[in-house]
Amino acid sequence: MKTKTLLFSSLLAIPVVALLTSSTTDASGVGNKEIAVSKTTLNLVVDTNGKLSNTGAPGEFTCSQATCHGAGNGTSSTGGLPDNGGSGSIVLAAVPAFTGNHYVAGTTYSISITVSQHGINHFGFSFEALDNSGNTNPSVNNAVGTVTITDPIHTRKGQPFGTGRMCVTHQNNGGASSNAAVFNFNWTAPATGTVNLYYDGIAANGDKLPDAADNVYAQTLQLSPGSTTDIVGLNSHNSSIEVFPNPSTDMFTVRFTTEAASNVEMQLYSLDGKSIKTLTNKKVNAGVFKESFSTEGLVRGFYLLRINTGGITQTHQVFVN
Repeated sequence: MKTKTLLFSSLLAIPVVALLTSSTTDASGVGNKEIAVSKTTLNLVVDTNGKLSNTGAPGEFTCSQATCHGAGNGTSSTGGLPDNGGSGSIVLAAVPAFTGNHYVAGTTYSISITVSQHGINHFGFSFEALDNSGNTNPSVNNAVGTVTITDPIHTRKGQPFGTGRMCVTHQNNGGASSNAAVFNFNWTAPATGTVNLYYDGIAANGDKLPDAADNVYAQTLQLSPGSTTDIVGLNSHNSSIEVFPNPSTDMFTVRFTTEAASNVEMQLYSLDGKSIKTLTNKKVNAGVFKESFSTEGLVRGFYLLRINTGGITQTHQVFVN
């Protein structure tokens, strides 16, 4: 009897034959479904949690490997579509920002990972923050910093093999969204040492094949220790920025309070960091700042709104319908 192991499956419908056995741990102990099949046809919808340790870090694959989301339309060949070969992207944004690719020891960063591809409705991701030791054994935990799950509906964390690298990935059905999905969590930086961030995302086409030829987007970012001058966020004078409605259709409004007169500059960027336009750049008095901006000319999707006030910068995500 042949056993098929489904790896980083994300909201795929797999045509299988009568279900005989099912478990929540695969051969490597990473918490995925293992299914034995016979010859009776049945359609099983698999919308599993994300696979831990599948970020492309040393000793790991990405999701484009065979029997996962790759291997060319269900063939048994090794490897899938080239990573980053599709029309979409994966983008990591942090608040405070990693200025100059530096982190500040003990600082908690709000991380947002956006996986996007037009026409896709199912997304997933994996993320790891690892030291610079070069360890290639995923069962040995060389993760650094502390991960806190802030959105348990869409994200979770775990360690493969029980002792392996701490990894953040999507929850069951956590990436069901049209054209793009955003996954949020916090990461508190370690005391010292070079940090390597590995993150990859999957845009699943839902074609019911275990080797689905889905597009995978994988990126890395190396961070080095910095000083408190590298913290880019909002200070206590204007820490409560509101952007609403979000998602927006015709207009969105930005509102915050500042205790001192300062210059306010707002710029809109695409997810790949390209500047789209400057919304405002002017001196404002102390008090409540409130201004609305038109979304005319913007295509549907996610944008980064960068707000600088008094030399301090914060980035917000805005979705335009």
